[in-house]
Amino acid sequence: MKDFQEKLEVTKLTLRWAISEFERVALACSFGKDSVTVLSLAREIDPQIKVFMIRTGYGFEETEKFKNRLKEEWDLNLEEIHPSVSKDELEAEHGEDLYSRDPKLCCEVLKVEPTITYLENLDVWITGLRSDETEFRINLRRVEEYEGMPTKVNPIVDWTNDEVWRFIKDNGIPYNPLYDEGYASLGCKPCTLAGTWGRYERAGRWHGKEKKECGMHTIEPTDDR
Repeated sequence: MKDFQEKLEVTKLTLRWAISEFERVALACSFGKDSVTVLSLAREIDPQIKVFMIRTGYGFEETEKFKNRLKEEWDLNLEEIHPSVSKDELEAEHGEDLYSRDPKLCCEVLKVEPTITYLENLDVWITGLRSDETEFRINLRRVEEYEGMPTKVNPIVDWTNDEVWRFIKDNGIPYNPLYDEGYASLGCKPCTLAGTWGRYERAGRWHGKEKKECGMHTIEPTDDR
């Protein structure tokens, strides 16, 4: 088993490879602790790396304020991606509580479709995914290839939750204040609960529903490295 310093070095090498090997590179950032950790490391290689965020309309106000803070302090090259159908339009057609009655459709329209459209213009996208966040990510790989889609790179795939927090605290990395309010994982406000709801840190997402992933990361890779 690798110690944390070894993991950190592999993460840095992975990021340097992705940023130098591919022409059209972007980093997906939810402004949660994991993607901000990856962003902090990626900026050491390319301070103006392209960053993108999906705007569903259901985000936390605290996340919005934190995003604005980092955008200014880190001079982020940030693109905020909006779905083709707005939150208000979706509610007008399906009702205000679609996220509760049919969270799969809600995520498909507000998250998955705009992400896929954005990825069409990339060669590689970088994420903050970790394999121990949930049982659905156990088989996550560091580099994944997909048919007709850009390469996906998960630099901190083997980091633990404790290691992420250790890195943040040791390096003075800013983090979303919602974690101090008891949230373990951050998503859209109506579908995210504070507190500990199960073995995995994402157990507070879509709590009580069969759904445990928005759908952005459930496509099976065709190859891996």
